[in-house]
Amino acid sequence: MHFVTKVLVVFCAILSLVLAALTMAYATNADRIRGSFEAEREEKLSAQATARSQIEGYATEKAGIEDRQRAAESQVRDLTKQFDAMQAEKTELRSQVEQAKADAISIRNQLAQFGATADSQQALIKNYRDEVTKLRDDLVNSSKREIELVDRINDLSSQREVLEQNARALKEQLEEIKLQTAQAGSVGGLAAVSATEARELSGPLVRARVLEVASNPTGDLIVISEGANRGLKQNTIMNIVRGNDFVARIVLITVEPDKSVGRVNLYGRSGAQVMKDDTVLSRLDVR
Repeated sequence: MHFVTKVLVVFCAILSLVLAALTMAYATNADRIRGSFEAEREEKLSAQATARSQIEGYATEKAGIEDRQRAAESQVRDLTKQFDAMQAEKTELRSQVEQAKADAISIRNQLAQFGATADSQQALIKNYRDEVTKLRDDLVNSSKREIELVDRINDLSSQREVLEQNARALKEQLEEIKLQTAQAGSVGGLAAVSATEARELSGPLVRARVLEVASNPTGDLIVISEGANRGLKQNTIMNIVRGNDFVARIVLITVEPDKSVGRVNLYGRSGAQVMKDDTVLSRLDVR
């Protein structure tokens, strides 16, 4: 065999070995890449399914929060309209009071003039007596009217304060609802069973704080920072919270003008303890 032929044969053999090695390496890498690709594709599909489920849950929760937010905003608008109407009525009543005062001053001036001319007009006293009596009656009626208007203004001022407190409570609730869109939390798992005499305070929300905690064989006694000045009474139910957690429920047994004492009749969870400066609310669910 020719030398060149031998060289070519050897060269072809070497190329065959190299090609076989490359083929084996390619097959191994292809299987490994295919396995990695399938695993990553399955992981991607699982992640997409989880993300879709979470997005649907978030959308449902967001819709509920938006509905509550719209309802709260509607209540705020209604209270604002009522407040504006009462302000207008108050302005009208003040105008009437000023008019009544002016009428009273005018009547007093007339009476003064009649008194000054009485000495020089003795003959006319009899003729003027009826007129003076009528003027005095008008003065009395005007004074009574003035008193009634002042009482009415005081009543309207009290109603305005109540409406302002309701508006502030609703605004606070609106802010809390807005915060809940970022972090949703609730206080649950608590059973509330009221005593026969105990009752929840109606009207605006009352906020207080714990001043003192004292142990007692019949139940822990809690001193809070609000009393009769805020409408609290004996046997009123108050709720103690710390942050967003329900701690305990108390029933007031002693009420003073600026503080009250209550006995714990329900704890929120096992091992819960009331601490100084905890928040006290007249009710948990503010609507």
